Amino acid sequence: MLQERSNGELLDVRPDEHLTYLMAKVEHLLERRIDKAVGQVGLTLRQFSALAHIARRPSLSSSDLARVLLITPQAVNTLVTRLLAADLIDKAPTPPRQPLVLTLTDAGLDVLRRAEPLATAAEAAALGCLEPEEVATISAVLLRLLERLSDSNGTGSR
Repeated sequence: MLQERSNGELLDVRPDEHLTYLMAKVEHLLERRIDKAVGQVGLTLRQFSALAHIARRPSLSSSDLARVLLITPQAVNTLVTRLLAADLIDKAPTPPRQPLVLTLTDAGLDVLRRAEPLATAAEAAALGCLEPEEVATISAVLLRLLERLSDSNGTGSR
């Protein structure tokens, strides 16, 4: 149904025709699937992602983690607090006034090892309607968009 504006003009906005809206919908639905999968080992996708980034860069700071997860410092503080309480990460000793350095505990490494195949299988099942070449093309296009949108001056232009 079209919305009529006060001047009698019909407003015909179609969100599903906007690539950004479609990408956000796909991301949301994929996140729900992977949340469910890694939930089997007690994690969310965000927690799984945090553990994976910390495992790859054991000297990762909280601010670095916020940047790679695309979340605010406040949100990463909540995430780190939960992971610390669950004994999945630890804070490495650092000199005063130095950034917090995060490392995985043995329990964190174990849960990450168990979650990774679950996340991979959930993603593969979700993307099962695509041919491998299509997945490769979509990945390449998304990487180009990320590069463009992440440029240093924030304008998205080169």
